[in-house]
Amino acid sequence: MSTDPAVRPEHEAVPHDHPRRRSRPDGAVIAIDFGGTKTEVALADSAGTPLRRIRFATRPEQGPDQVLARAGAAARELTEHARSVHGLPVVAHAAVSPGVIRPDRILLTPNLPGWERLALADRLALELGVPSVAVANDVRAGALAELRRGALRGADPGVYLSLGTGVAAALTVGGRVLDGAHRAAGEIGYLDPGGPSGVPGRPAAFADGHAPLEELVGGKALGERSAAELGQELTADRLFTSPDPVARRIAREALDTLATAVANIAVLLDPERIVVGGGMMAAGAVILPALTERLDRAVPFPPTVLPARFTADASLHGAITLAMEHRCVPADC
Repeated sequence: MSTDPAVRPEHEAVPHDHPRRRSRPDGAVIAIDFGGTKTEVALADSAGTPLRRIRFATRPEQGPDQVLARAGAAARELTEHARSVHGLPVVAHAAVSPGVIRPDRILLTPNLPGWERLALADRLALELGVPSVAVANDVRAGALAELRRGALRGADPGVYLSLGTGVAAALTVGGRVLDGAHRAAGEIGYLDPGGPSGVPGRPAAFADGHAPLEELVGGKALGERSAAELGQELTADRLFTSPDPVARRIAREALDTLATAVANIAVLLDPERIVVGGGMMAAGAVILPALTERLDRAVPFPPTVLPARFTADASLHGAITLAMEHRCVPADC
């Protein structure tokens, strides 16, 4: 494996005798979850249990500087809280965000304008006044949380499927999360849903500025489609449980498209388990059986389908888990 920091995987394994792995059992961590709508900063104990959270609007239209400054202020407040209330030192910091995180920029994150020129790890380390901050894609961090502390423990390989405003996935192999050659593994929103080209209404491709699968089955797309066809924008759980025949048709078509994509992923990867999380899991009672039925029919060796442990705040728990993996003795931090 290359030791060039520019190509080092986000979740590269660290030897147990490395200073970052000589963790104090009483050390706390600080995790930051940057999202297109909200940002959350959390203080967690050595078991990953959040002790205190600070949440605020991201205000992406105002650029990255202001949200980084507010995240830094929140982290400093939580550091003081850890010391004064819990008697704990903060021994690691981590942050997650959407997109493909490179050392000097973040790609494929249209909801965060200006972040395409942001060196996230370096800027956060400077803002927080610490030697380093571990950073990762939010969905792959969510997969890490499930792998270490959730429903993917013991599964190899495993797939984490995140269904929310958008759709994404992550593959876990050999106890780590696969980043991919360009740190873009799991960006399944860009999958081609199939069908003949040129069909009216068929989504365009990535080269046209679109995410074809996401624009058919993502929560945002379903809300927009329900608004257009039903006259009201429905969340996934309302759409998937509505008795209205038009709503049932929209839900059926979306689930069929999603299940086909997941089945094709399963045929390619042969995972032992698929774990599903994200905001759309409010309709998990409908989504999970639909996926299981399609996998049982289409996949020679169908994987088990389970709900994620962290169905809420998955990316924040991912950031906490990432920080836990980078804990150090205070003298080495």
